[in-house]
Amino acid sequence: MKAGILSSLLLASTMLCTLPCYAQFDIAGEGKVQLAKGGEQEFDFGFSYFRQDGSYRFIVGRHSVSVHTVPQKYSLALILQDDKHVWVPDFVNEPLTGFELQIEDYKLKLYQQPAVDNQPGVFILQFNDENFQFSRGPGQVNFYFNEQGIKEVRVEGMFKPKR
Repeated sequence: MKAGILSSLLLASTMLCTLPCYAQFDIAGEGKVQLAKGGEQEFDFGFSYFRQDGSYRFIVGRHSVSVHTVPQKYSLALILQDDKHVWVPDFVNEPLTGFELQIEDYKLKLYQQPAVDNQPGVFILQFNDENFQFSRGPGQVNFYFNEQGIKEVRVEGMFKPKR
């Protein structure tokens, strides 16, 4: 009799595991920006994907949108202005001289190297242990997702300096 109950429980748990699962995640992130006008400002920036009122919501920082499936990726845009400032509209709507962001195991830090020989300074984006130069055009930090959350992060539009 105990074997029959155990078999039934095992079958029921197997059936539960084979039912379609819906991805949901909530990834907290926090950071700090250095404003071009001076001073610093802290901010929250994370990703959430969950079911709400019969549809799915994808939240990035302070923005929210209805979606049908887990988004494939999200691009964080970095826009260079006059070689002196960077705009990151997802963080704050004003020019920056740098920022730091920690989200899961990913750490991003943007800072400006001092000018050398009358050349404008170059921005450096430090992504975990890698450095990327950011001195022209827009740059992107692309967050790729799977059903569990962030699958991968790639920096694009910037180049690695030669050592």
